[in-house]
Amino acid sequence: MTKYAAIARDLSALVDSKEPGERIPSEQELASRYEVSAMTVRRALQILIESGRIEGIPGRGTFVREPTVTKPLTSTSFSETMRASGRVPSSRLLSAAIEPATEDECRQLGLEPGDAVLHIRRVRYGDDVPLCLEHARLAAARFPGLLGHDLEASLYSLLRTKYKTVISRARFEVAATHADPGSAENLGIDTTTPCLRTRTWGRASDGVIVEHTTSLYRGDMYRLTLEDDPGQN
Repeated sequence: MTKYAAIARDLSALVDSKEPGERIPSEQELASRYEVSAMTVRRALQILIESGRIEGIPGRGTFVREPTVTKPLTSTSFSETMRASGRVPSSRLLSAAIEPATEDECRQLGLEPGDAVLHIRRVRYGDDVPLCLEHARLAAARFPGLLGHDLEASLYSLLRTKYKTVISRARFEVAATHADPGSAENLGIDTTTPCLRTRTWGRASDGVIVEHTTSLYRGDMYRLTLEDDPGQN
């Protein structure tokens, strides 16, 4: 094992012992501790930076990062992803309303002009840290009385238990973007922070598209992954 790899492994254990936001020793301090050159230490630190474990802030030092949430591109819900990451999911409801379907919503949800759409806007949290700004649109006729339920709990769980509707993903799109000032405030980030904007379409067991959701994820704390399906070529 190379010197820098051994140092990186040792520093990884050090990072595990610290809380997010805590400072780790400087390059000079680490070079003196391990009796190596600053270049060797820099290569070790780069391994941890690239893996998202630490971040360097010019003029201040190097700090432990908040753990990144990794979401597989499957039909798992936000709440399921949080629990799988060892975080406690929660939501803050921004607004909930029923409105006439727009032309685009008719197209996305297969509705007719004059049909109603449920709009649910929420901030999604993991361990009380805002991670996602979500706007769900659902066919109102399919879910009567939905707005009277607790909309700060898992929406997919609510649809499953109260409406006997299990949502599966029909389509998924993702693009890199930045948050507008209002969205940035809700997510607790700066407007220069990279974000991921996703669009998902969910279908019920009868094959009908009943949900269209746009979500804005913090790019500094959220990662999307695509895993191979052994059943597909």
